[in-house]
This record gives sequence, C-alpha cells and structure tokens, in this order.
Amino acid sequence: QYLVNNYTSEFATTAATSIPCDNLRTLWTPSAQSEFTSMLQKCANWALVVSSNNQSAEQKDFGNLDECPFSQFMPTVVDDLFPASYPPTVRYTSSFYATKKSGSILERMYEDAESKKYDGSDGNPLSGVYDTTESDFYDFYSDSIVGRDMSLAVGSAGVTVVAMIIHTKSPFLTLMGLFQIILSFPLAYFVYYFIAGLVFFPFLNFIGIFVVFALGADDVFVAVDKWKNARHELPHGTTEQVAALALPDAAYAMLLTSTTTAAAFFATAICPVGPIVCFAVFCGLLITFDYLMNIFLVFPALCLYDKWILKGSKNKCINFDW
Repeated sequence: QYLVNNYTSEFATTAATSIPCDNLRTLWTPSAQSEFTSMLQKCANWALVVSSNNQSAEQKDFGNLDECPFSQFMPTVVDDLFPASYPPTVRYTSSFYATKKSGSILERMYEDAESKKYDGSDGNPLSGVYDTTESDFYDFYSDSIVGRDMSLAVGSAGVTVVAMIIHTKSPFLTLMGLFQIILSFPLAYFVYYFIAGLVFFPFLNFIGIFVVFALGADDVFVAVDKWKNARHELPHGTTEQVAALALPDAAYAMLLTSTTTAAAFFATAICPVGPIVCFAVFCGLLITFDYLMNIFLVFPALCLYDKWILKGSKNKCINFDW
C-alpha cells in the first residue's frame, strides 16, 4: 500500500492487493526501500512514545517527534531492543493475507510453512501466526501429532495382544484382557469429567494409553499364572475350588501393585501445573478401573475357561497348544 500511495498515480486509487507482483517489484527501487525504512524507524520511535505509559496517543506530548504516517502500523511488530542497537533497525514486520475459509488452502499453507518455503530476507524462516475463525496452524500441528501418537498406541496394543496370546495360549482370555483395558478408559473419563469436574483434557493424558496397556497386560498375566498354579495344585478339583484358591491370592497381588502405582500418580496431583494435575488424576483413575475390570471380567472369564477345558473342549479360540 505504501508503494501504491507514494510512487505511482496509476494505481493510487486501486487496492494494493490487485496490483500485479511484477509491477510492485518494479516500484521497489533502492530509493523507495531507503525511504520506507526511514518511515518504519519513525513509526517505531513513535510507537515507543505511545507505549511508554497508559495514556492514549491523543494524550501524548510528542514534542518534535513526527507522527507515524501509517495509520495501521502496529507497535507489536517493533523489536523490543529498538533502538538499543546502532544504527537502529526495524527487524520485525507484519503482513496480513486474506485467505478463503478452506481447510485445504490452510493445510497447504501449513505444509509450506513446515517445509520452510516462506523464507525471510535474512535467510531465517518466517515466524508468524496464521489464524481464521475456524481453523489455524496449531490445529493442523495437533492433528498430525495425534495421528502419529495414535499409530504408536495401536502398535502398543498390537504388541500387548501378541504377548497375551503367547502367554495365555487362549484367544478368549486375551480378548477379555483387551476388553478390561479398553473399558477402563470410558469409566476413568466418566469420573474424571462428571465427578471430579475436570473439564480440561490435555494432550498429555493420551500417554495414559501406554501406562494402562502395560499394567493391564501385567494384571492378566498375574491372574492367569495364579489360576494355572492353583489348577496344578488341585488337578482333580472343581472350578469353584480352584477359584477359591487362586483368585484371592491374585486379587491381593494385583491390589498391591495397582494401589502403589495409582497412589504415585494421585500424589502428583499436588503439582501446581494444570496439565500435569489432569494427567496424574486421569492415569490414577485408569489404573484403578483397570484393576476393577480385571476382577469383574478376567476372573469370571477364567472360571468359564476352566469349565470348558474340564469338559474337553477343543475349540482353538478357547485354548491351543504350540
């Protein structure tokens, strides 16, 4: 707009955005650059006086200082060290580009910014904020991070499922163990949001996925091993007798590990940092409900599993040998 208003009458009444880039490039002569820099320095000095106290620009006594000729000049673009360095320079500028409210266009701009296609004149990448009323670059960045982390979570779940199948030799028990872990999420979130009243759900909470998958698989291993040991001690006992021997011992062992781990997370809630408090509470709830789901799902599943085995079931979904 500066070039349009001061260096050509042909485009004086035309919006700057409608002028071809080649014409603007022709107008950007060394003399225009020098004069424009001088104008920016004048505006920077003017902005420092305006921002020196809480008075408005109309209440200021500028003395011999000329007022900034740019009506839309924003003091926030001035380097906070100006004019400490000599000669005083204006290092920061701001540009505004009207963009369509299109997700594809904004995503293209985000990808170009990430690949450093927007470069400053000094060789450093452009630093800025791109925002609309509906979407901004932060949303695209968050979505890309969530997608990447969710792929890691799926990989973690896959490894956990394989480990449980190898250890239990039972797809049925593995499925129950997986349900135990998955159901702990909605239950923990219900208490987190509706009872604890924590409406803020930071991205950090997603790390709880890895925590509960590890502890959930460990609880399944403990329950299955306790059951197999009890069955070994009572080779001719009924399912009820084996359950009476194995399940209290397994529940007590898992209670100790779950309680100490959950208590460690809940204790972290004294931290004054909000996201860490939310993370600590959510992980503590995940571990608590994972233990409860193990009692209510895996233990009954072990009883059914044992009854089917005693009846001579050959179903590979219940049990298989390598």
